[in-house]
Amino acid sequence: MSKKAIIYTRVSTDEQAQNGFSLRDQHEKLKAYCNINGIDVIAHYQDDHSAKTFIRPEFIKLLEFLRQNKGKVDLLLFIKWDRFSRNAPESYEMLSKLRKLNVEAQAIEQPLDMDIPENKIMLSIYLTSPEVENDRRSLNTIAGMRRAMKEGRWCAGAPKGYDNKRDENNKPIIMQNKDADYIRQAFECVENGETVLQFIRQQLVIKGFVCSKNQIALLLRNPLYMGKIKLKAFKDSEEYLVNGIHRPIISEETFYKVQDILDGKRRKNIQPSVHGKKAELPLRGFLKCAKCGKILTGSASKGNGGHYFYYHCSLGCKERYRATIVNEKFTELLHEIKPKEEIKPFYNAILKDLLLEGETEREKDTKSIDFEINKNKTRIENLQDKFADNHIDISEYNNMKQRYDLQLKSLVDKRKDLVYLGSAEKLSDHI
Repeated sequence: MSKKAIIYTRVSTDEQAQNGFSLRDQHEKLKAYCNINGIDVIAHYQDDHSAKTFIRPEFIKLLEFLRQNKGKVDLLLFIKWDRFSRNAPESYEMLSKLRKLNVEAQAIEQPLDMDIPENKIMLSIYLTSPEVENDRRSLNTIAGMRRAMKEGRWCAGAPKGYDNKRDENNKPIIMQNKDADYIRQAFECVENGETVLQFIRQQLVIKGFVCSKNQIALLLRNPLYMGKIKLKAFKDSEEYLVNGIHRPIISEETFYKVQDILDGKRRKNIQPSVHGKKAELPLRGFLKCAKCGKILTGSASKGNGGHYFYYHCSLGCKERYRATIVNEKFTELLHEIKPKEEIKPFYNAILKDLLLEGETEREKDTKSIDFEINKNKTRIENLQDKFADNHIDISEYNNMKQRYDLQLKSLVDKRKDLVYLGSAEKLSDHI
């Protein structure tokens, strides 16, 4: 009595494109094998999915057929063991399931007599080799991508504001598209005091920017927009930033300022140092837009006779005020505010309390910043030791050193701001 078999063919899209694997060729070889050996083919299943798991549409149908027709199928035939699976542990589990259904799995080009114990060694080789090949391919891909990223090339799908392109050497590169200006506006909004991300998103969507709630939060954290590529930690290598070859949408100063704002690092009782502390725009960051109610920014316009300063909205409202007039009106308003003589002592006492409270906060912030400065200096020393001991190459050293130097400079600048404010005790002596 002739044996009955199901023949199974499989190929992934990548294999078909790169190696020319053919489902038809597999099918013809399996049919010829069955004809020569007098085996009846009762069904044929074929998949165009990866063999990393057995969650494949046709293989699932094949198993269901075997369960419903237990005892009616003797063999499951395929060309080679890598057509069956590329995952050794799952392969052994599946072979056990097939045996319980009284079905023997065989690769016609790599036949094995399972009644011979030594052949199980060959089976393990056949099953493990594809998995090793997959792992090696994966490692090569990771190594290739990390190498390209170390050169400053972004190899994945381009984020909003950029498109994936090819340079003159046919290497991947990202270039700015029409969304770049929306990204720039989003960063400027946060930099100018607007921290409600949903409001920023709504304003940009009105202008034509397509962006979800999650995307607006993620893009404001992405260093790619300041021209840096984040190279994630891998084995003994720490995570660090690489200088990208793409054109940045915002400056590093803007990016790090926005990160501080989003992290809630604006210190209490400290007047924000916006845009170089322009004397012509002392109220920038404190005035609200009459139309949308958001914080006004300020900038200079060049005209006949020099520069003219204005307070204006950064979200597209047409509110715009001459800074000299606003400053003058505010000064007049301050002169009108005069406490009654009998309550001046209470004002003085409250002001002293506020200043002393501010000094306590400054001392706490100073200690925290000093701790971070020392930690950063230690990191730089450790980095130098790693480089000296040849644990990292010059490229990794330069990129990580640059990142630590930027962090250190930012911390030192923050500490200078605290020192600049002076102590509350000295201020309270003049009240």
